[in-house]
Amino acid sequence: MTDKDSECGYDDPPRELVLCFDGTGNTFRADGGESNILKIFRMLDRTKHNRFCYYQPGIGSDITPGSVAHAVLRPSSKSWTPKAFDLALATSFDQHVIRGYRFLARRWVPGAKIYLFGFSRGAYTARFLNEMLDYVGLLSADNEELIPFVWEAFTQWKFSEGEEPEERLGAMKCLSVSRETMCRPVGQVHFLGLFDTVNSVAELNKESSTRPSPKIMRHAVSIDERRIKFQPVLFESKLGTGSPDAKQSVKDWKNGPENIYDSDNDGESSILEADFEEVYFAGNHGDVGGGWPSKSWPTSQIPLTWMVQEAIKAGLTFESDKLEALGCQDPATSEKGQDIVRQAERAKIHDSLDYDSGRPTEAFFWRLLEWIPFKRPKITRDGSIRMTRWQARGSRRPLPKDAKIHGSVIRRLRAEPSYRPYNLGLGNKPNEMDKAEEDRDIGEWRQIENDGLRDYWVKV
Repeated sequence: MTDKDSECGYDDPPRELVLCFDGTGNTFRADGGESNILKIFRMLDRTKHNRFCYYQPGIGSDITPGSVAHAVLRPSSKSWTPKAFDLALATSFDQHVIRGYRFLARRWVPGAKIYLFGFSRGAYTARFLNEMLDYVGLLSADNEELIPFVWEAFTQWKFSEGEEPEERLGAMKCLSVSRETMCRPVGQVHFLGLFDTVNSVAELNKESSTRPSPKIMRHAVSIDERRIKFQPVLFESKLGTGSPDAKQSVKDWKNGPENIYDSDNDGESSILEADFEEVYFAGNHGDVGGGWPSKSWPTSQIPLTWMVQEAIKAGLTFESDKLEALGCQDPATSEKGQDIVRQAERAKIHDSLDYDSGRPTEAFFWRLLEWIPFKRPKITRDGSIRMTRWQARGSRRPLPKDAKIHGSVIRRLRAEPSYRPYNLGLGNKPNEMDKAEEDRDIGEWRQIENDGLRDYWVKV
């Protein structure tokens, strides 16, 4: 290598692009209730010359009691159906994705590593952005005015499954033109870290078999969230099918654009190893992604530390003093880290449907929604799962067969006889508007991995 090569930056480390998308109503605050996404952003070493960081607050039209009340009281609200309710609340999602896409268009260079993090609807934003990069690529910074065209081309194709063949073909051609004429391939997203992904966007609640293909994916999912409008978006193709395959079909530009439209055409696509893990943690939505004010280490500390340590293993660096200040040091090598995890395992689990949660007005609105017949998955008496429109009335989320349960959940089950989640096949009733009775039986469990925070169990 010549001196000229070195001056041009050929010895520089790869550029790192870290995007953090926050969740439902989460943004900067000073009451101890920051989300895990904001904490991750705070811990990033933003002094590195090769790193560019982006944070998107969880603003907009996420479902909150205020947005519910506004939607209900609007004079234009003539007919109230579940679909009309969703449409009244679902706006601006495209702008959330497009802002992240624009940041990447301005900062990406060949060889750059992309890290995406998200919580709640922000996690769905990160996931959707990853899909766009996989299937259509990235515009150059000089062509930002074409972003709406790329968005329209991708979304029309993504949601054309099940439509008439002519419609599907038209969407395919539109995406092909966009992809081949204007965009650049960026390869796999290096790391996709998600906290309890939900999709409250009515226009996008359509069936689609497409999903992102990052090199590494980590998804922390809530066991105890019960609100009907917070159903999780999993990497499983269907509930009850077990863990996703370790290999994902990653679209190869060199083989031609037609390959991205045929998911069964594995012969023409690049099969790359992918490291996917979907792990279930105790607590409701905010107990997994953060956001509940706390004077001690909260329940959300465990999935936060797990995610941070997994990102470190994937090559992402953080400021060591901030890692320690926010309690995210590796428990496998730190006694203080072990103590923090033990405290978090005993921390309060919140329930947004409970009037005693400290937010009675919000609880009232959430409980109202439980009586609206939204389509949702339901656990039947024999343990199978089917779709229903019967009122949820506080029923728990169904969990996939052989779901990976974090070891902190098992320790909580052993320590708290009143903690018996029905969706783990334990003692609580399907309708949990009432308090559960204590039960000493925790069922049979098998440990499948034991390496620090990588402590995973499955139900026998």
